[in-house]
Amino acid sequence: MGLFEKLNIKDYKAVGYGLLIAGLVMIIFSVLSMYSVYTGATPAPPVITMNSVSISLPTGAGTPPVQAELISGIQSSKLVNMGIWYALMFFVVSAGGRIGGLGVKLIREIKVEVKRED
Repeated sequence: MGLFEKLNIKDYKAVGYGLLIAGLVMIIFSVLSMYSVYTGATPAPPVITMNSVSISLPTGAGTPPVQAELISGIQSSKLVNMGIWYALMFFVVSAGGRIGGLGVKLIREIKVEVKRED
């Protein structure tokens, strides 16, 4: 006798509700986490550290060129880390949706109607 043969309908529904709750928790966590990062309440986790982008501007004869910073390393790192955080949280939201969808499928009753044709 296999595992699935021992389970009855109430067990399927209990597992379904558990999966639905787990999926909703994953979705709510990721949405709140993205909200806190994008409103500035918490910083995005530092994954990548980038250097500043600067160029040399020529000056008059006999004087050294002036270095001008185009993009700050701190700001570019922050932007890239926020993008990576968004991609990770999007993955968590989609996984939570899939898990919750499996839970809903287990909860839903299956009704079978048999029609007799004479």
